[in-house]
Amino acid sequence: MSNSTAIPGKVRAELQQIHGDFEALLDTFPDDALPRQSRNPGWNNGELIAHMLFGFIIVRALTPVVRIWARLPPVMSRPFAWLLNLNTRPFNWINAIGARLQGRVFTRGRLRGQLKSTHQALVKASERIGEFEWQRGMHMPSKWDPNFADFMTLEDIFHYPVAHYEFHLKQLALPRVSAG
Repeated sequence: MSNSTAIPGKVRAELQQIHGDFEALLDTFPDDALPRQSRNPGWNNGELIAHMLFGFIIVRALTPVVRIWARLPPVMSRPFAWLLNLNTRPFNWINAIGARLQGRVFTRGRLRGQLKSTHQALVKASERIGEFEWQRGMHMPSKWDPNFADFMTLEDIFHYPVAHYEFHLKQLALPRVSAG
């Protein structure tokens, strides 16, 4: 990106937009549609919404990790990403079980609370990142998620929950409204 000073503002705007979209989804998605099968064969709608929230939560955890690795030459994080890619199958299993449990435990209010606190933490974290850091990054376990690239900058990491949300939004099975 040519104007790195615009990155924090861009990140904040993108996080604000997707936070509002997610809030609207939570407001309008009918309760009786949550236990219905989504278009993702592994999860119902409620589980998928909980998993979509997890995309935000993981960035909260990833931010300090990426900031540390980004201080080193990029080649240094390649073995770490390789090791994580070796563990793709257990990661996928844990990810699936986590979404199923979250879908049962997280009420609409709990989802909303987690979304709010995670969003606030991401905005605060973005404000603490120096201008020079946004284009630094690390190699990532690209087999873990189709939205992960082999190498991701901090800017990419902060865009991840947006891409993850939009990817899974298409998989929700919204109830059909009958003309009456």
